[in-house]
Amino acid sequence: MTSQITSSNIDGTFPVAGQDNPSQGFRDNFTNIKNNFTYAANEISDLQSKALLKSALTGTTLNNDLQGATINNATTLSFRETVYDFGTASGNQNIDFTQANYQTITLAGSTTFAFTNFAATTGAHARVRIRLVVPNVLYTVTWPSTVDATDLSTIAGANGNILTFSNAGTYIFEIGTINGGTSFYIIDMSRARDIVPGGNLQIITSVANVATAGVTLTAANIGGVIVGNVYATNFFGNIISTGPNSASFAGNVTAGNLIANTGIYGNIVTAVQSNITLVGTLSSLSVSGNANIGNLTVTGTTDFCAAVQETGIQYVPNIATGGSTNIQSNVSLVIVAPNAAIAAYTLVMPSAPINGQMIRITFANTITTLTHTAGSNTIKGPFSTANANVGGQWVYHTQSLSWYKLSGT
Repeated sequence: MTSQITSSNIDGTFPVAGQDNPSQGFRDNFTNIKNNFTYAANEISDLQSKALLKSALTGTTLNNDLQGATINNATTLSFRETVYDFGTASGNQNIDFTQANYQTITLAGSTTFAFTNFAATTGAHARVRIRLVVPNVLYTVTWPSTVDATDLSTIAGANGNILTFSNAGTYIFEIGTINGGTSFYIIDMSRARDIVPGGNLQIITSVANVATAGVTLTAANIGGVIVGNVYATNFFGNIISTGPNSASFAGNVTAGNLIANTGIYGNIVTAVQSNITLVGTLSSLSVSGNANIGNLTVTGTTDFCAAVQETGIQYVPNIATGGSTNIQSNVSLVIVAPNAAIAAYTLVMPSAPINGQMIRITFANTITTLTHTAGSNTIKGPFSTANANVGGQWVYHTQSLSWYKLSGT
């Protein structure tokens, strides 16, 4: 404002020395001086009620309340914030915006917070940082229902508006509002977000060049459905993938066990191995190229693509006349060895043969009447009798459901 004090209306040359001076000149000067004193008093009082002061004026209490006035285009140095200390407390506690912008509390038990005196901040951003000292992981913190649920869902340990802590320690949170306390955001200032909605997340998992444990990473959409890919140079520990094609690795994966509940897709490339000691049980194995195998032990066969099979031997000793033997599916040679010549016996070919399967049969002694059958299949040129040290060979053809004789009597 412009001061109303006017020094020009006071005649500094009046009265004139050595002559009579009119009394009106005295009255004019006195009136103007009095008015200027009145203006000065009013203006000084106005300044005292509105100015910012380093200390209280004599006889007054310091009050630098700006009442929401704007400080514009300012440069600050060594700026400080007031701290309000709750001490050690629990139960229902109020975070009062007018107390301080930085507040601290040591939890004595589970605590429920309420926010007060934010209403005057409508149209502006108001925030408070709250420092929680948590000595016991059994203590919980309950935030008001006005705190944004999405913000809370990204904070580690939050279940709704109730917060639990996995470790004792000190945690700092920022709460703020831009609508006078109708709703609040919340930020965990001391830890990374438990959930990062969108964008990329980098996790540094080493301290002093030592790998740390306990990092869990899930890529999920806003509805909680796991989506996307996780890429890493190296993984340590467990890798859990719930999708059919959801894991992609440019580097190496080293694991004690690699378990695929649904399947492993694409190519598996391994360096030269001296041996593989255990594969487990394979329900099926399909190889489109060449398989170079040093030794292969097979207890049963299903299909060798019509190649010659050399599997097990079935030895049938000490048989008696009138008996019978079913040839097993996992053998290629059958030796029928009665201790002496017998009158009659029955020999049945495998019940579930595969295309190209070969069976060779030989006898140690004579069987006068040999019934040689193939169950529901047909056998071409079956034995009707057997002589010592004489045998035969058959091959199975799937399309005709028949065993065809290759050699023998």
